[in-house]
Amino acid sequence: MLKYESAIRVPGVLTERSTGRLLTMDWLEGRKLLAYKDAALERRNRIATAMFTAWWLPFSRHGVIHGDPHLGNYSVFEDGEEPAGINLLDYGCIRIFPPRFVGGVVDLYRGLETGDEARIVHAYETWGFRRLNKSLIETLNIWARFIYGPLLDDRARTIADGVKPSSYGRREAFQVHQALKRQGPVTVPREFVFMDRAAIGLGAVFLHLAAELNFYRLFNEAIEGFSVGAVGARQG
Repeated sequence: MLKYESAIRVPGVLTERSTGRLLTMDWLEGRKLLAYKDAALERRNRIATAMFTAWWLPFSRHGVIHGDPHLGNYSVFEDGEEPAGINLLDYGCIRIFPPRFVGGVVDLYRGLETGDEARIVHAYETWGFRRLNKSLIETLNIWARFIYGPLLDDRARTIADGVKPSSYGRREAFQVHQALKRQGPVTVPREFVFMDRAAIGLGAVFLHLAAELNFYRLFNEAIEGFSVGAVGARQG
């Protein structure tokens, strides 16, 4: 999925040293991500762009995510003394999503972008939410606008845009939690929880790097020409 991305290295598999329960892979040389937290902005942005691609490209084209994006699962490889890209490590938390779920992610994005409420509702239903009503949709939209916010903003910015890293997502999570308590039990689809957790982890890495990217353009490049059928064909 990533073999044509020169800024992302995936370790090869040593088949003769692997079993059905043990995956043995190549060693990849690299420096810790936080070694670059005080580097020039251009360097930090280069690393963050590679990370964005490593996460969103497999998802938007194949319905696959690396579900554990924390600092220990990446290292940076260099060209001379310059960061050239990232090594993507630790494959114990890979998730394959049905193509329709990926379609729901894109539908929700487009619905929020254009204010198309019918498309937003369709996206939540595709994800597996049931018994939707106006109050529940408004509650879910609080979280959706938080997650999608950087992807809807066509400018270079940090992922949190002025919010302290320690406060990232806290206000929105509190609002959603309180609203759901008032509305009674809500069954949250497992796919939503899994993807949400991974997206927050990825955002935390961007916060540590203090990267400033046009997330809108990066995301729209990743979903350019998207179709549910194409994702299904690639999975097949």
